[in-house]
Amino acid sequence: MASDRKPDDPAGGAQDDLLVSLLDATGIMAGVLDILKDDFAYVTANPNLAALFGMTPEQIAGKTGRDLGLGERQLKIGMRTVRETLRSGRVTHFEHPRLIDGERVWFYVTIAPVAGQRRISFVSVDITARKAAEREAERERARLAMALEATALGLWEYDLATLEANWDERTLNLYGHAPGDKPSFRLYRERLHPEDRERTIKAYDDAIAGADGGKFLIEHRIVGPDGVVRWLRNMGQVVFHKTGAATRVLGTALDITPEVEAQERQKLLMAELNHRVKNNLATVQSIAVQTARRSGDMSEFLDKFEGRLGALARTHDVLTQNAWTQAGLEPLIRRELASFGDRVRISGPKVELPAPQALALGLITHELATNAAKHGAFRGDGTVAVTWTEPSPGVVRLVWEEGGVGPTGPGQAEGFGMQLIRRLTAGDLRGSHKLEHLADGLRIELVFPVERPTGPLSP
Repeated sequence: MASDRKPDDPAGGAQDDLLVSLLDATGIMAGVLDILKDDFAYVTANPNLAALFGMTPEQIAGKTGRDLGLGERQLKIGMRTVRETLRSGRVTHFEHPRLIDGERVWFYVTIAPVAGQRRISFVSVDITARKAAEREAERERARLAMALEATALGLWEYDLATLEANWDERTLNLYGHAPGDKPSFRLYRERLHPEDRERTIKAYDDAIAGADGGKFLIEHRIVGPDGVVRWLRNMGQVVFHKTGAATRVLGTALDITPEVEAQERQKLLMAELNHRVKNNLATVQSIAVQTARRSGDMSEFLDKFEGRLGALARTHDVLTQNAWTQAGLEPLIRRELASFGDRVRISGPKVELPAPQALALGLITHELATNAAKHGAFRGDGTVAVTWTEPSPGVVRLVWEEGGVGPTGPGQAEGFGMQLIRRLTAGDLRGSHKLEHLADGLRIELVFPVERPTGPLSP
């Protein structure tokens, strides 16, 4: 780059030569521009700048911005900045891109007015690599933000030297705080559920001490300022200095309350299902024993036993459709009596029965239908009406009435079917029954309270 030093100034010349060498060695571009009416011209330029345009310093001298391919819009913006620098007399810094050989190249430029002249000196640094890194960092931030949004993860960080904490907005929200609130490890410790505090702090201490390479995963409860308890899964990594000292802890927080509650419901469900299976097995065993005692031979036993098991199975199907919480009274009755077609009239309001009552009523209906097929309406041309009402909230009165049978009367001995009806009504239904023999059939009335379904699957 040309110099304005005097020939008899050897010290100044040496300094200028040293500056030129430093600029050339570091890749910095520098020069001086003459400011024209609507353009500029190079007075001098160092080899780095000249090489950018495929020239030598001597060749670039006198070339204008237009000569070097600067567009009108870019030139207009640049001249506005130059004129403002000349007017103010202040140093100006800015970034600008240029298309060179079809590629966008970014420069960081510093310009300063030359005293007493319409000239400026400038220094320019190629920052294309930095801009590319910034763009990639921005893309990474966007990808991270999308990943955090998709996974509902909160980010947090602790500086172990200053004990300062940095929580993102989601983490603050998890702990019941507003954006901008100042977090701290002390606050975190206070939010820990008392029953989980000791083991949680130990997990952090072990990781800081180097256990598992500083990695840790801990699930614990926190108590928010409103008293609400949440389950969190914290995963983190301790950052160590090359000396081995722990310096920072980086981690994520995830609200797993729904997951933990689902696991608890699953455990309760399994316990409840186990209980129901045991009860069903006990019912089957009782039916088998009582049926065997009152059967004349194996054929009769199998016929009665299979019928009662079928009644249980049909009720199970209705319960399965409702996740074993409840069964509708009407679909349960219709399923048991489906094979008798239009000889059955069924009507009543919508009633939902909990599983134990549904199983009991399914067996009762089967026993009544079996008795009607052997001795009553279904043996001949009779009909059966099954109706129910709710005389008071939570109480059902169900009536089974057979017609077209002729006069009926009590048998010499109560059969197992009627005994089963009586026991189920008093037991699982927690109700009462009344049997009336009519001139043309019989009428059985069941009155029982409808219990609200309970258990992990109850609404």
